[in-house]
Amino acid sequence: MKKLLMPLALVYALTAGWAPLVVAQQAKGAPIDFRACKYREGKNFKDLQKVSTEFREWANKQDVSYAAWTLHPQFHPGLGYDFGWLGSWPDGESFGVSMEKWRSAPEQQEAMNKVMDCGLSHQLAVLLPINAPDGTPEDGVLMFYRCSLNEGVSMQKAYAAHLDAGDVMKAMGSLSVSWMFQPAIAAGDIDFDYFHVIGFYRYSDLGATMDTYFNGGAKAQQQKILSKVSSCKTPVVFDAVSVRARDER
Repeated sequence: MKKLLMPLALVYALTAGWAPLVVAQQAKGAPIDFRACKYREGKNFKDLQKVSTEFREWANKQDVSYAAWTLHPQFHPGLGYDFGWLGSWPDGESFGVSMEKWRSAPEQQEAMNKVMDCGLSHQLAVLLPINAPDGTPEDGVLMFYRCSLNEGVSMQKAYAAHLDAGDVMKAMGSLSVSWMFQPAIAAGDIDFDYFHVIGFYRYSDLGATMDTYFNGGAKAQQQKILSKVSSCKTPVVFDAVSVRARDER
């Protein structure tokens, strides 16, 4: 697999409706969106690859600071859609410019709509880096944990705890990258507070981290830190396929 390409950071207050998130001063956010999609009748992954290439060529001509991936469920309990479309911007202004250009491209929209129906859900979230890579990640593996804050714990305190737990995993040799996603716009009536998202460049890195976590003592160290701030459900795992890098031209 190509190396991961995801500087998915998110901004605290992009609009009046944006959910505020006050965290450590060194953290910088940016918008990220997710669309739940199904294939149109008779369409498949090969068609998705073709239209994704066409989208990348269009986006390159528009000179937008936008990175995108398709997320294909690998380990999951049944999600109700075929794949996800994940997009990210470096800041709120880039998000606004990108959306305006997309809304002014009906032909490109129609080409993609012939292959995929992404009307099931479209949400915006706030992402904060924990152990995030430089630049934007490409192909890889993503694990999404739904996490709920303990009573009386703030998002700021939870984020600080994840930074500490991330340092523990890094010190123990884990090659994972990670972020905190806080649902913001169109999240609906959810029963959790944020996603803890962990990424790997390849499954062998995931397997090595599993050994470190379950057999190398990392689980006890992480739980000692994170159990004080939140509880997380078992993750859903996606194969992430890069559609476009942010700095492509």
